[in-house]
Amino acid sequence: MAKKLSGHAARTAEWATNVGNEHGQVLVSVLTAKEGAGLSRMAAGLVKRYSDASVDPPSLLYVDRDCCSGKSKALFPDWDKLLIRLDIYHFMRRIATGCATESHQLHQTFMARLSQCIFQWDSGDLERLKLAKKRELESQGIKEPEDRLVISRITSRELALHCRRSTRSAEEITQNITNLIEAFDSDQGCDTLRVPLFNHTRIWEEWQKAREHVSCILDPPGIQLYTEVGTITKGGVELKVYRCARGSTSLESFHLHLNHFIPG
Repeated sequence: MAKKLSGHAARTAEWATNVGNEHGQVLVSVLTAKEGAGLSRMAAGLVKRYSDASVDPPSLLYVDRDCCSGKSKALFPDWDKLLIRLDIYHFMRRIATGCATESHQLHQTFMARLSQCIFQWDSGDLERLKLAKKRELESQGIKEPEDRLVISRITSRELALHCRRSTRSAEEITQNITNLIEAFDSDQGCDTLRVPLFNHTRIWEEWQKAREHVSCILDPPGIQLYTEVGTITKGGVELKVYRCARGSTSLESFHLHLNHFIPG
């Protein structure tokens, strides 16, 4: 998008910073000369908008950098109770830079397993979804479907809509990811042509740097990250539909829209 700027605006910006809220609404989008630069006026404007609207300040802010350096916290001195967390998608992407290429046959498998190392599904929500899917299969003429079949018919979309999830403990996440990398940094991490998924040296270097930020991705206790937005019936079972406010994923698609806003 910055490359599309022309005339007097040409080469005046190289980075876009966007801020959204828990409802998926974009509150502000600014262009800066470089990443993370000159954001104090933007932050001051956000604080003033919350104050003018008599809205309680947010208690949690997800960032893609400067999670524990104090820089992000320093932008909002009036929000003294604000907690800073690192977006988990960006945390995973940092580790994945140790992969030789994203086109490797095992890359998507590794990323899925990496997510499983970090998150755990709410057992109650998952059991209710499995019951709904089992009832659907029975209505299709499949008598007493096995758990394996039921689980295989549950899509990732259904999981995201009807099941809440939370981060595991820091110790469990660290051990899980270490075990995962060890497993894929072997013959198991080679494709059918015996090409390894990882650059051996780099994957361990990236994990060594990333493990220092494991505590930065944990869900803060006492903060509700899921909002119930409706219900849906499947197989005669009523399922809740949730919206998740964790992370900055909702802003990723906005980057694409921004690029389309400016013609040329």
